[in-house]
Amino acid sequence: MDTLTQIISTFSKADATDFASFINRLKKKQKRKDLELFQLIYRNGHQRSEDLVKKIYPDGNQGAYHALRKKLLKHLTDFLYMKQVKSDDTEETQVAAYMSLARYLKAHDCLKPAWRFLQKAEQKAVDGELYNMANTVMGLQLEMPLKEMGESIDPILERKAHYKQLAIEDDNANTAYHIIQYKLQEAKTSVEVIDLHGTIEKVLSAYQLSSAVIRRPSVLYKLMSMTRSAVTLEKDYFAFEPLVIQYYESMESSVGFEGRDLIYKARLQYMIAHTLYRNKKFKSALNYLQYLRDSFKRLNRVEYARLLPRFSLLYCAIRFFTNHMDEAIRIADAAFMEKLKMKPEYVLNLRLNQAIYHFFRKDFKEANNVLQSIGHTNSWCARTAGLEWVFKKDLLEVLIQFELTNFDIATNRIRALLRQDELLKSHPKFERAKTFIGLVKEVVDNPDVPAQSTFHDKVEATFDWIPIEQEDLHASVFYAWLKARMLNRDPYAVLLDLITVYDE
Repeated sequence: MDTLTQIISTFSKADATDFASFINRLKKKQKRKDLELFQLIYRNGHQRSEDLVKKIYPDGNQGAYHALRKKLLKHLTDFLYMKQVKSDDTEETQVAAYMSLARYLKAHDCLKPAWRFLQKAEQKAVDGELYNMANTVMGLQLEMPLKEMGESIDPILERKAHYKQLAIEDDNANTAYHIIQYKLQEAKTSVEVIDLHGTIEKVLSAYQLSSAVIRRPSVLYKLMSMTRSAVTLEKDYFAFEPLVIQYYESMESSVGFEGRDLIYKARLQYMIAHTLYRNKKFKSALNYLQYLRDSFKRLNRVEYARLLPRFSLLYCAIRFFTNHMDEAIRIADAAFMEKLKMKPEYVLNLRLNQAIYHFFRKDFKEANNVLQSIGHTNSWCARTAGLEWVFKKDLLEVLIQFELTNFDIATNRIRALLRQDELLKSHPKFERAKTFIGLVKEVVDNPDVPAQSTFHDKVEATFDWIPIEQEDLHASVFYAWLKARMLNRDPYAVLLDLITVYDE
């Protein structure tokens, strides 16, 4: 599909109507060939060039046809730009608009209104922490006839130097953030071990971000995001918890969070709540979710829509792990969850959580239906949510099929998992998983084996046990099922025994 067809294929019916009006904005003609070409492509989709040439130019004039395509593409570019500007109400657009208007007024010797719009542009840029744009605004202020206007140059130079320094900090923070994000994404789909903690330390040192962290909430949030990326990969939430809480409380008591900084406050509150949840401190996690709920009242609609899906997913998970399984299922299955604007990664997490909730309620058919509803290949899911997510989903599917007494399917699924030998051997975080799969395979092959004392002894001897309070929360979910089989108890009761003992 060529570029022109791809662009037009994105148009809705309303877009097509608006474009027809736009293309006639300067001079309305009875018959426009560029509009005719647009309508042919819009109505019929991809077509061969030869067919389009014959419909528009019966004499087969290829040169005229290609010139017409260029003309139509120019109209489409202008239309989409105007549409984007009209719908884009971001601070960057408003600052750019003020600067453009100030330039126009200055060119026509309307100095006072030009100056007022430059002041508005500066304030809007500072409010939005758009310091690179603020620095540009100061350059425009310096171009004004300051003596004639009775303005001093010194305050402008001071503010310009200040904005330039902040812009450099922002650029360094953004660069560092993207480096860490790249390394994280690389680690998600790689079997190689990446020293992400070492990478973070080098990046922070290289980009001189230490001082900015203690006085700027936006930079603090970026730093915590970088660190949390490493924590999420290595499951080292216990080391991260005091760090993020200390920084948050220090910022709250000193500089504080006001204006645009409320966005970073809310994001940090979610980050802390999630960390506490992963450390099985559910009551404290719920407290921070309550703080976040209060923060929602002061957020703009965009940020509220961004955080609400995460808030909802985390709240459901906490309720599930605190003996409120029915509430977790009710909320996770609610229609409003489907209407939230979730990223694909969050949708996958929702589906996996739903399946786990129904599995522990022993509604195995519904759990299986949820997994089947995902509708994507494992390779797509790995790119979107990571290899570990796919591993959990496949392992849960084995347990579901086993509980449904589909033993042949369960056997085939677990053999497929064990065939991922390169993955299971090459990455430390999958070493214990491979051991666990081996134990599950014994249960699948012989459902009576969990009752045998020899199997109990093998389980105890097989794992390199760590304190349960430091055990990964998701790993506890799968282990609870195995232990319940060994003890002939309800899996959900066993899960709660494993984790809620360590709640605050």
